[in-house]
Amino acid sequence: YNDNGLVKIYLWNPSAFNYSILNTITPPEDGSTTDSAQAQNFGWSHKISEPGANSVRSTPTKYLFVGAPGYDSDTGQVYMYGEPGEGKRFGHRLQANDNGDILAISSVAPGNAGKVEIFVRTSQSNDDSTDHAFTLVQTLKGVATEDSSLNTNFGESIAMSKDGTTLIIGAPGYDDSSAQDSGAVYYYKWNADGSTNTYTLQQTIVAPDKQTKCNFGSTLDITDNGSRVVIGAENLSSDREM
Repeated sequence: YNDNGLVKIYLWNPSAFNYSILNTITPPEDGSTTDSAQAQNFGWSHKISEPGANSVRSTPTKYLFVGAPGYDSDTGQVYMYGEPGEGKRFGHRLQANDNGDILAISSVAPGNAGKVEIFVRTSQSNDDSTDHAFTLVQTLKGVATEDSSLNTNFGESIAMSKDGTTLIIGAPGYDDSSAQDSGAVYYYKWNADGSTNTYTLQQTIVAPDKQTKCNFGSTLDITDNGSRVVIGAENLSSDREM
């Protein structure tokens, strides 16, 4: 499709003093299924955000923003990508409150412990117009070590109450002292101290029936007001009589 667009990412080679192609990103919607994605000018604008002047390829956390101002007959759209090329699977799971002003997005991939990043919706007014954007305010992890390779699968499941004050995160790969991959679930409360608009850990729930690879926390559900939580353990073995 004409003017659909794409983005190519190049990596600097300090030995050869040149750039080589690292990745090619095409629009999530290519116009084949919806007319609004045709001639969207994907890649018209772009920005990579990464922490610190000395950031390298392995430094977390990076974001790539790509503008497509021609999307939907020049209405425009911006796509956000997490840590391009790092294989962290940003967007593995996501939850939001009913107001749409708190967004929880997990990154879970093989060889990584997993994490859940919290974004809040912000509004900026200028020239009688209002644009909505999301700002990263917090990163939650199932382990204390930065970029741990422990396969806890923190963020494999996420549940949030309708108002966003209760957040439940499953880590079915958590290793108990007596059972590998028995699993755990973390309960967080929003603005617990009344002054900080972030989540604070309130409780860690481990599997009541500790079995190896039972994966407690593989699925989650929560009532609208956050008063009850349902936790799945997809590989739990139960006794049967024949």
